[in-house]
Amino acid sequence: MGAPDLLNPERRMLRAMQLSESDRSWDLESLLAACDWTDQAVAVGAGHGLENHGLVNLDEQVLREISLDLGGEDAHENGLLEHRIWTWMNGFDEGTSPSMQGLQEAFERHEAGPGVGLLKQLGVSIEGGLLVASNPDGISETIASRTAFLASLPALAETLDQEMLRHFSARKNLIKAVERTVRHWTLTADGQAVSSDDLQESVVITDITPELLQGEEWKTAEFRSFDVTLEAATPRTGRSHPMQALIERIRAIFLEMGFSELVDDYVQSAGWNMDALFIPQDHPAREMQDTFYLDQPSSIDLDDDVLQAWKAIHEHGGETGST
Repeated sequence: MGAPDLLNPERRMLRAMQLSESDRSWDLESLLAACDWTDQAVAVGAGHGLENHGLVNLDEQVLREISLDLGGEDAHENGLLEHRIWTWMNGFDEGTSPSMQGLQEAFERHEAGPGVGLLKQLGVSIEGGLLVASNPDGISETIASRTAFLASLPALAETLDQEMLRHFSARKNLIKAVERTVRHWTLTADGQAVSSDDLQESVVITDITPELLQGEEWKTAEFRSFDVTLEAATPRTGRSHPMQALIERIRAIFLEMGFSELVDDYVQSAGWNMDALFIPQDHPAREMQDTFYLDQPSSIDLDDDVLQAWKAIHEHGGETGST
C-alpha cells in the first residue's frame, strides 16, 4: 500500500510504530522517545494526522486531578482553620468555656470571621457570647476526615470522597482541579501495510515566498497540503466582566464565612437588606443615593423575634459578644 499525503512528523511516527509489535499501545512518552522528539505538540499533531488517514487508532481519556492550592498547602502544613480553632477551644480548663471575645483575641480578624462560620457548620453555637459544642466527638471526627482528605492529594477526582470534594471546592484557595488528557495510539491494518520506502522524510515547502518563485526549484518541489475541511479549535478570548468578577469574589467571601445563598425577590425590606447585615443606622448605604426605596409597599410585617434580635445586635452586640 502506498503512503497517503503524509507530513514528515507523521511519516516518522508511523515508521517508528511499524518497527515495534503491531498490537503495541503507544503512550506519549514512548512516542517522544522513539521519534527523538521533545515537543509533545508535534507528537500529538502527528497522531491526529495519522488517525485522520485511518492509519492509527487513538484512545483518548480526560482525567481530572485534584491537588492542593496555595491555601491548601498552608492548611496541610499548619492545620485547617477549623482544626486550629477547635484545638484552641479544647485547651480550656474544666469549668471555663471559650468565648467569642477570646476567639477574636486569639485569631486574626481575617480568620475569626470565617472561623465562626465554619464552627457553626460543625455544630458549634453561640450562647451568651460563649462557644458551645453539642457534639464534640462528631466535630473532632469531621475535622480529622477533612485533614485526611487534604493529606491524600493529589489524586484523581473520581477516586476521592465526593462529599468532601464538594465541600473543599466551595472553599477558597484550598484545592484546585487540573484536567489532563491521556492518549494511546495503536496501528491499524492500513497503517501496518504502508511500505517503509514511502515513509522516507523529505523537504516539504510550507510557505510560498517571492524568492522561491523567482527560482526554478518550486517546479519540482514537494508542497505541504492543507485539508480545510478538518475541524479546528474554536478560539475563546472572552473573560468575566470586572464587575461580575467582583460580585463573584464577594459572594465567595460570604459563603466561606458561613452565610447561605438564597434566591429570592429582587426587592427586599430595609430590615433584611440593612439591619440583618448589621449595617449602622447612619451608614451612607442607607441614603437614597445608594438605595432605591419604594412607596408601594412602604413597609412589611416582620416577626417580633426578628425585630428584637436586630435591635439587640445594633444596641449591644446581642449574643455575638461584639460591642
